Amino acid sequence: MINIWKPGLLLSFSFNQFYEFTKVAKRLNFDKYFEYGPDGSRIVILSTPFPDICLKFTRAELNDFVHAIDEAMYMHKVYELVHG
Repeated sequence: MINIWKPGLLLSFSFNQFYEFTKVAKRLNFDKYFEYGPDGSRIVILSTPFPDICLKFTRAELNDFVHAIDEAMYMHKVYELVHG
């Protein structure tokens, strides 16, 4: 089980769900898909495997999120190597 924590939200994924979600998140092109939030800021919306739950990111938040996902994937690979 892999968890994603955001303020006020915890999403739990199976490994397969997480890998698929990771592919989508890393391909999300901010400049192509941004929209304006209620406060006028540029945001993108990322769907999750849970149909009624989407995540909202500014450009900086999306970059940080993708970086954190990369770190999680790396650590998962290390864990698999160590614990085979």
